[in-house]
Parts: sequence; structure tokens; C-alpha cells
Amino acid sequence: MKQHIQQQAEKALLEGDYTKAARIWVQANALPQNINELKSIFKRINSLLEKTPHPDLYAILGIIALDYNEVFDANRESALIECVQWSKRGLEIDADNYNCNRHAGSALYWLGDTNSATGYYKKAAALCPSPVLQIRLFNLQNQGNPNPDFATLSIDTEPLIAMEAYNAGVEINYLLEQYSNIPTDEVERLTLLKQQCYGHAHRLYHGAVVQNNGDFVNYDPQTFAMCCNNLARELRLHGEHEKAIVICTDGIEQYYFMVILQNRFGAYIDAGQLENALNDGKRLIDEFGDEMDLITYFTTIDNICSCQMELKLYEEALQWLNAGLETYYELDSTDPITHDSEVVRCFTNFFIHKSNAESALGIQPEVTIASEGTDLLLEQMPDNPSLLISRAKTFIDSGDFAKAMECYQYALHFASEKGQERSIQVALYNMGYLQVAHLNDSEAACASFEQSITSGNPDFWCYYWATHCTYHLAENEKTLYYGDGALKALPQQENVTEDIIAELYEHMGTTCLDLQRYDDAIAYLQQSLAFQDMPITRANLKVAEATKQRSKGFFHKLFNK
Repeated sequence: MKQHIQQQAEKALLEGDYTKAARIWVQANALPQNINELKSIFKRINSLLEKTPHPDLYAILGIIALDYNEVFDANRESALIECVQWSKRGLEIDADNYNCNRHAGSALYWLGDTNSATGYYKKAAALCPSPVLQIRLFNLQNQGNPNPDFATLSIDTEPLIAMEAYNAGVEINYLLEQYSNIPTDEVERLTLLKQQCYGHAHRLYHGAVVQNNGDFVNYDPQTFAMCCNNLARELRLHGEHEKAIVICTDGIEQYYFMVILQNRFGAYIDAGQLENALNDGKRLIDEFGDEMDLITYFTTIDNICSCQMELKLYEEALQWLNAGLETYYELDSTDPITHDSEVVRCFTNFFIHKSNAESALGIQPEVTIASEGTDLLLEQMPDNPSLLISRAKTFIDSGDFAKAMECYQYALHFASEKGQERSIQVALYNMGYLQVAHLNDSEAACASFEQSITSGNPDFWCYYWATHCTYHLAENEKTLYYGDGALKALPQQENVTEDIIAELYEHMGTTCLDLQRYDDAIAYLQQSLAFQDMPITRANLKVAEATKQRSKGFFHKLFNK
């Protein structure tokens, strides 16, 4: 299709239909990308102008100057000055030529001659409504004004040319970034206008590029892809992740570049489509890794590893984590990038994910190496709860339980200051496990597990250990309460062995026996035996059944039944 459009422009030029040639090359943004082809067109236009001066020929030279000045002049400023001169010559022939008026305004706009640019832009906008020119004129009229009246900015969001709508969206986005004190209602209105511009541009491009409806003016696969990227970004901000994925995919199929693939990668993650996200993440590193700055590289690896950890692809995650860590360790320690907050965040995640992956695979890392790695991070982020929790683990592995407890207490302190609820829950749970498993202090452990649950911890293991502790402390009502919580959390917890489930039911059954709730005791103990046949459980079941029978006989005699 692109080649056909080029041929149409060439044919029009050959036949002397300069207006049609300008419509294709200028309005349809259809100049060839090849520098040699552009140079050829530039020479031919100049030759034709020597014989037949025509405003549309000057307009073609003008768009080359604005978008591809390297064809004839590497100096951008001098090329823009030349663009103004060509446009003026065209306007001497036809003062109402839209393209020449617009090109003169744009060249002067970029040259900083705002007064002259305004005059040409106003004339062009009067000849043909343009949302881009409407925004540019608003900018020109409010130069130096820190608080423009944005309510006076009104634009046409449905021009006939997709490039106009797309560029208008870009210009509005620039306004929103440039002015930080825009009233909230105007921010909402401008944001909606931006989305409408991108949406309208997408519809026009989609018809021409994807549906092949013959609209050659709007046939521009490359700009279509960029429009898809911007529209998808807006949709993601509003939580419409599935739509964003579809639109990114449309763009990727037409023109493939790093940012749009990053956009879809993020949309897949937001939508919970982790397998698809992994494919895009790997593709990003494989195909664009060499182009990425270090922050983008580390962030991409971090997202890949997060997906793999959630999917329990631990071996694969370890390969990527080691690659990310290796890259970080290769950096010069004096390089400021090593202290960038995003890079440090990613490195922290690599370290924590690596520890979790190794734990899941049953790999026991060397304590010294693990400790040194955590200490290196803690030097940069001494108030990071996650790192303190990791450091506590290495102290436990080396048998220094006092230091581990100190790390957990610091983690709780900083997590509470920062309002990091999950870190609070994890620190309390880990503290409880240390107390029960290594320090044999069921009372202190019970308090830790209870606090973790009170803080919102929904995990099965926290309820399990709370049940374990309260059972051994003979706190019957609490044993039943936490045991019930463990059983409710059980469906969400993978890899719980049958002996653990049997133990839970046994503790609850024996507790009910102590409370003389014989029917409940029998039901729980029978459930326990269904998972594992233990002598103590069978003995307690016999006691419960026998005691229930004796109680029944007593009441039978008492009431003469």
C-alpha cells in the first residue's frame, strides 16, 4: 500500500498535478523514509520550480525542511529559515495556500519568532480548522503567562486527517506536563480531549491501515503504531488493560518499536496475563536490550522475575536473577547509577527473589555470601524492612538468634513508620517462627503470630502456628479460633502435607474433648484420621465416643427415657 501511494504521488508530479502530489506527500505524511529517495524528490522539485513556480511545490519543499532537513542542510536553524523563504514564495503566488501558511508558521514557531508565527498560523487555521494550530495559537497567546485560562482552549477533536488528531493529543499532553497548577476540572477536561484525539486518530488510522478502506491520506502504519501506544497508555491509566493489550497488538503488527512493546508488557502484567507478559519481557531483552539504558534494563528484568516468581518458575527465575545481579556487580561502585533509587529497588528485589527461589527449590545458599550481599544493600538502605527481614534469615542460618530478633524488631519499627502492612505481617510471623522453632518460647511466639493475624495476615501458616502455640499453652478457645482460621485459609495454600492437616484436626478435636464438646471432638478426630492414622488421635477418639455414650446413659436414666 505504501509503495502504491508513493507511485500515486510520483505519477501526480509527472503529470503536473502538484496539488495532488502535495496532498499525498504533505497531508498524508507519505514522503519516503529513504534518504536517497528524498534527495531525488528534492532535486526534482527544485528543477520544476525553476521552470514553473507553484505554491504546492514550495509546500513539498517546506515539509522536507521541517521533517527531513538533513536532505539538504544539516543545520536545523538554517533549514527552517529556508522553509520560511520557500513558503513566502508560494504565498506570493497564492496567499490562501494552506500548506505554505502553515509551514511558514511552524518554521517561525520553532525559530522562536512568535509574533510572525501567530499571523501565519491564524491564516492557516482560518483556511482549514486544525486542532494542532488551535493549541499552538493558545500557547503563543499565553507565552510568559504562568496561569493561562485553559477554559478558553477549545479544539476540534474530529479532523479528517488522523495525523492532526494524533498530534493534537501529543500537544495536549505537553500542556498537561508543562503546567503543574492547572485547575482540577480543566485537567480532567484536557485529559478527556487528549483521549478523544487519540481515539479519533486511531479510528481513522485503523480504517486505512488495518481495514484497507482505500483512505490513502490516513495510511501511515508507523504513526498508527505510535498512536496505538499513546492510546493504550491512556487506557491503562483508567484500568482498561484488556483494551490496551488489543490496541498495542494492533500497533505492533504494523510497526514494531521498544516503547510499544514495553507498554503491552506492562498491560499484560496489569491484566494478570503473566505468561504473555513473560514472552514480551524476554522479547524486550533479546531484541532491545542493547538499546536500553541501565534503569530500563534493570526494571525489565525485575518485572520478568516477578512474573516468574508468581508463576513458580523458580529455576528460570534464578537464571534471570543471576543475570541481573551479575550486571549490577559489574558496575563501577563510584558510578552514580548504582545509587539511583530505581536501580537500588530492582537490585533489592533481585536479592530477595533469589533467596525465595532458592528456598523454594531447596537450595541452601552459603551463609557468608548471603550475609555479605544483604549487608551491602543495608549500607544503602538501612531502613528497608524487606532487607532487614532477609538479614535476619542469614543470622538464623548462622545460629545467631539474638541478632536475628534484633533485625526483626528494626524491620517492625521501620515498616510501622512507613505504613508497610505486609512487611509488618511478615516480620511478626518470622519472629514468631524463630521463637517457637529455635527458642522454644511458645508464649512469645503465640503473641507474635496473634499480632501478625491482627495486622491482617491471611496466610495459612500463620494460623497454623498460632493454633500450634495456643494448643500447647492450653488456651482452648483460641486453639479452636485459630484452627478454624487455618482450615479456611487451607484452600489458598499449596503444598500443605496431609500430616499437617491431620495435626490441625487432632488439636481441634482434642481441644473439644477438653471442653466436653464430644460431638465436635469426634468429628474433628475422625477428620484427622482420614488424613493420617496416629495412635494418639485414635485413642482420643475412643475416649470421646465412650464419654459421649456415658453422658447419654446418665441423661437417659435421669429423665427416665
